[in-house]
Amino acid sequence: MEGNLLISAVRLTRPKNLIIIIATMIGVGYCILSHYPLTPFNTFDFSFLLLSTVLIAGAGNMINDYFDVEADKINKPLKLIITKHMQRKQVIWIYITFNLLGFGIGLYLSSKYHTLWYVIVNITCILVLWLYSSYIKKTLFLSNLLIALLTGFIPILALSFFMFSKDTGAISDFNDLKPKLNLIYVLAFFAILQNLAREICKDLVDISGDEKIKVLSIPIKYGSMKTRYFVGLILITEMLCLLIGNLVYGLELETSAYIAITIALILNLCILIILSDERLFTSYSQRILKLSMVIGLSALYF
Repeated sequence: MEGNLLISAVRLTRPKNLIIIIATMIGVGYCILSHYPLTPFNTFDFSFLLLSTVLIAGAGNMINDYFDVEADKINKPLKLIITKHMQRKQVIWIYITFNLLGFGIGLYLSSKYHTLWYVIVNITCILVLWLYSSYIKKTLFLSNLLIALLTGFIPILALSFFMFSKDTGAISDFNDLKPKLNLIYVLAFFAILQNLAREICKDLVDISGDEKIKVLSIPIKYGSMKTRYFVGLILITEMLCLLIGNLVYGLELETSAYIAITIALILNLCILIILSDERLFTSYSQRILKLSMVIGLSALYF
């Protein structure tokens, strides 16, 4: 079963991450649609935007693993796919196909809505993900920050669809949506810092393989203890910013949304509690951060 080409290709795209992307973008749509009487909403085009985003993100995951084969032989030998279940040239062809499809959808959407936005976004993401995997990944901190920014851009990309739909009469006045827009912006910021912390935590686990391919990560340069405290600083900054943002902007959230965000922040506090224990932190921080981000983003549905 593992040798099946289709299954191997799907595993390379990291489907769990793609599901989170889809859920986030649909969440943005639901957040707007459920609180504003939109007429009309083009489900077909929005689905195309979802598809192009997933294709390009999946291709980015593929090319990342393509360049990481030597490191993955050390870091996760049991999960190795390229060279074990798929040939390198097969990965490249699927990577090219996914990106061409994603770019083609961007052309369609840009033509339909009379904007270069979707073409620019898609080609930029394709190039950035390639550069990340082939070069930027080995650069101190910039690699972590870049992936975090791309993660935070996902809800903004979904929101942009509704902004361009404004020109077709779907939305007459965005001022009425200000509370929901503030929520989307705050959650995008939350996703950036949350994923930044998680990317750094991943580097803690991948030290051996990263050293082999000459990656200069924060744990390699500064050691485990300083890295863990840096992650703690990011999470404290995130929590303070969310608190201040709520006081300044008054998000006017539903009770259930507040509960979701509160649970997410409590999970972050759990990471701060295990900060001093290297074994616990290395083993569980990534999972807790991912769970926290998913729960926090679920506020879009309330």
